[in-house]
This record gives sequence, C-alpha cells and structure tokens, in this order.
Amino acid sequence: MKHFISSCLKDAGQVLLEHLARGCPARLKENQSSVVTAADLASEELIVARIRARFPDDGIIAEESGCQAGRSGRTWVIDPLDGTSNFAASLPWFGAMIALLDRGTPVVGGMYLPVTDTLYVAEAGRGVRRDGQPVRLTAAADLGTVLCACCMDASSDSAVNQVQAAAFGRLVNRARNVRATNSLVDVCYTVDGRLGGFVNYCTKIWDIAAPALAFREAGGRFTDLDGRDVVFRLDAEPFDRNYAVVGASPSLHPQILAALRG
Repeated sequence: MKHFISSCLKDAGQVLLEHLARGCPARLKENQSSVVTAADLASEELIVARIRARFPDDGIIAEESGCQAGRSGRTWVIDPLDGTSNFAASLPWFGAMIALLDRGTPVVGGMYLPVTDTLYVAEAGRGVRRDGQPVRLTAAADLGTVLCACCMDASSDSAVNQVQAAAFGRLVNRARNVRATNSLVDVCYTVDGRLGGFVNYCTKIWDIAAPALAFREAGGRFTDLDGRDVVFRLDAEPFDRNYAVVGASPSLHPQILAALRG
C-alpha cells in the first residue's frame, strides 16, 4: 500500500509543480485564511481517480470534494494541496498528503514535498521513513533548546484570536523560538527532528490523518490541547470538524501543553 500512496503523491506533486510554474491564482472559500486553486482540484482529481479505480469499495474523504462513503471499512483521507496560501504566493512550503484509515485508525500515511522531492511514509508498527531512511523526533528534553511550529488562522471571534495569540506568546517565551509555515512542512520537520514540536489550532482530518500516524510512529505523541490522543470517529462526528492539535516527543509534549495553557 505504501508504494501505491507514494506513486499517487509523486504524480500529484508533479501536477502541483506544473501549476506553480504557470501561476495559479487563489479564490476564497470560507474566509481569508481558506483559499483554493485550480491546482488543488487537479491534484485531488488525480488521486481520487486512482483510488476509485483500484479500491472501488473504499470510502474517501477529500478536502475539496468531501466525503464519499464506502463499504469496506477503509477510508482514504486526501489533502491534495496542503499550504495553498503559500502555494498561491509562490512560496515553496506546500505539498500533498494521503492517509489510509482502517475503521477510523490510520494505518498508512504519506506526506510529499514536491519542491524538494522529499517523501515521508509512515506505516503502523513500522516507523516513519524519509526517502526510505528512518527518522525520529528530536531527543532534546528541554523546550528551551528547540524551535517549535505554532500555527493559527483568523477567527471571526476576537476572543478566540486573543486566546491563541496569548498562547503563542507564552510558547515563544519558553521555546528557543517559534517558526511556522502553516503547512505539512512543519509536520515533516518535526517528525524528522529539526523542529521540537508542532501546534496547530485549526485543522481538519485531511490536515492531520497522515501526521497523526507519523508522530506516533516517530516515537511521539499527537493529542488535542487537553492532552487526549486524537481519535477519528468517522461514524459519529462531522467529517469536516475542527481539531486543535499538538505533536511532539514524550519529553517535550507536556512542556508545550503547559506553555499553551499558561
């Protein structure tokens, strides 16, 4: 299955690069932080068509086309272009992600960065590999010695913005510093040990299905802001519900949560 996911991601990545070279204007979706381009749609069309042809009984959750029920108990979760705002601004911080869930549990996940041709694949019980080589989270035990990614989107509720901004400030004061692309790049760089932790206040299942598995397989924790493991309840929750998440090593994870809580 990892080879199928890898092939889909690399071909989708080529589609993204072709659109990037031509220029690809964005249009708004829900708000100014949520945009879509023709590249999103073309990448998703390619991936969905491949899955439909090979696994017709499986369900699909895709960012742009929504939820398609299946009969097998397996569900493919697709983010055809993660980091669309970056992509539309011609920044290199974007990619594509695919995860396969078996009854709600991620069992295989891939994350691809087409600009650098870098592929991360996680398999349940088999770890995470970057271009075929095993990777792990940082061994650092002190939050003050690492950089962290912390991402948030605009909210129409000013109180929400203020709470998140205050938490961001506390994390800046406790970590060495904060860096963020608000894309899968942050996840990839945390999973392979370059960043010490990953925080994102506004994600959907397609943003985190592959990362959830990658963090766990890299030896870390991936939870909500209360420290509870993220669980995908496909039969009981809206497929587009929001998740606020934290991913880090067992040593750094509680330190990040403590900083966010104040």
